[in-house]
Amino acid sequence: MIKNLLGVSLLFLSISLFGQDSEMVNDPRLPFPISKKKRLSADDISKKKEGSFITGLAGPFNDPNSGFGIGGRIFWFQNGKKDDPFFEYTPYRHRVFFNPSLTNRNAHYHELNWDAPFIFNTQWRVRASIIYDRNPNNLFFGLGEESLEGLKYKPHNIQGAPTVYDGTFVEQQDNLNFTRSPRSTNEVKYLDDPYLNAALLGANPTLGNVRMTDRMYNRYQLETPQVNPSFERSFFGGVVRAVVGARLSRANIKTFDGDFYKTRDPYFQDSNYAGTDYPFPHALPAMQGRTKVTEDSEAGKIRGINGGYVNLARIGLVYDTRDFEPDPAKGIFAEVTHERSDGAWGSDYNFNRTYGSFRYFYQIFPSTFKKLVLATRVSMVNTNGSAPFFEYRNMWSTEGNLSGLGGRTTLRGFIQDRFVGPTMGFANFELRWRFFELPGFTFNIAPLLDIGRPWDSFSDVKATDKFLYSYGTGLRIIWNQSTIIYLEWARSRETKGYGNAAAPFAGTQFYLNFGHIF
Repeated sequence: MIKNLLGVSLLFLSISLFGQDSEMVNDPRLPFPISKKKRLSADDISKKKEGSFITGLAGPFNDPNSGFGIGGRIFWFQNGKKDDPFFEYTPYRHRVFFNPSLTNRNAHYHELNWDAPFIFNTQWRVRASIIYDRNPNNLFFGLGEESLEGLKYKPHNIQGAPTVYDGTFVEQQDNLNFTRSPRSTNEVKYLDDPYLNAALLGANPTLGNVRMTDRMYNRYQLETPQVNPSFERSFFGGVVRAVVGARLSRANIKTFDGDFYKTRDPYFQDSNYAGTDYPFPHALPAMQGRTKVTEDSEAGKIRGINGGYVNLARIGLVYDTRDFEPDPAKGIFAEVTHERSDGAWGSDYNFNRTYGSFRYFYQIFPSTFKKLVLATRVSMVNTNGSAPFFEYRNMWSTEGNLSGLGGRTTLRGFIQDRFVGPTMGFANFELRWRFFELPGFTFNIAPLLDIGRPWDSFSDVKATDKFLYSYGTGLRIIWNQSTIIYLEWARSRETKGYGNAAAPFAGTQFYLNFGHIF
């Protein structure tokens, strides 16, 4: 992977060196030359707000997996004055945001983030974030190509019923929520210690008759406080940036084996009985059986079920000719990053991860449309070594972290982290059209298509492999150029039948968040 990183780095450097002398701005006010490619468009410059200002949005938001929540993101921007020599070459001089949120499914996400391009009028950029993330709704369907299998369940969780092999996510989760009998006495779990648990059941055999459920079979809780600093040095007029950084984090894992949940009886608690007299109480307590994380850990397929410290040293290289970072109309953004987790700096795991991404933005028919942009991104990540299972989902882009295949930042029509593996590849395509403007606001609509899949290793990747896909439409509300409010509806093979068929956008996943995903 290091060889690959060096090879891509040399490619970036050769691209940036070609023709740079003729494309440099030698403004005497600038402390160093800057590439003409980094200059904002005349339209963006005319609308760019001077000085400092606050934007943001607080209130309800939605994630298909973590649920409806209350929170928001408050931004503080410092753009500088028009006579600042960097005014026409940066999206802002400083940007700070605070993002608190809590959902009805008890997911917490709180982030404080700072970004400062050309800090102190130097060729350095500083980014830093402090994050507290605790989510009891994290999903795990196995690693690598195993996760490509369709979603399986038995109707009403009746063990003798025929198996459905390609269900939707909502159908699968709904049917796992029914009660069932224990598959064996070993499955019943009152105590974490297996020997004490066996002794307890031996002394009290009637405890083995408890009703079971698979409601949380594909779920686990991950709590991750973390700090992420990075430092970027610009070269060749700001077109190339070399990056060094770190992530200091602690992962706390909780599985739900042995917990009790309110569930439904497979014969009497179907929703078709709503409004009738039940022969049993409406909600039956049942014990969660073995989860997928526990099964795979006991089988030796994964490691990391006890969590631990994951401290990462990071390096990267970026080639960036976008005209305006938050909402580009043209240019290229290509990056390759490498992360190393090692016991030498306090990590409990030793592994490497390399991520590469190429983005291309092209303005179509600029004389006809105010702003019609074809935006594309192609990415691949490879993790090797002794990585814990919860780290295979992570990808480090120099502009922010991504998670798994599925969810808001990758395959948007699938549920978050639906597909995870040692090697993952994906591509995103959007057609962003600015169709309406108000003072301080612009409105974009963006039809989208995503494709991707995981593999067991990098050597398994083939061009003829069958890829997953999802599609949808996004609405982007852009406030003072740099704050992007993001609404999106996306579909896939696993959202068919999601929700009420009579409702608008039924069968889709809906996201409300901030920023373009690329």
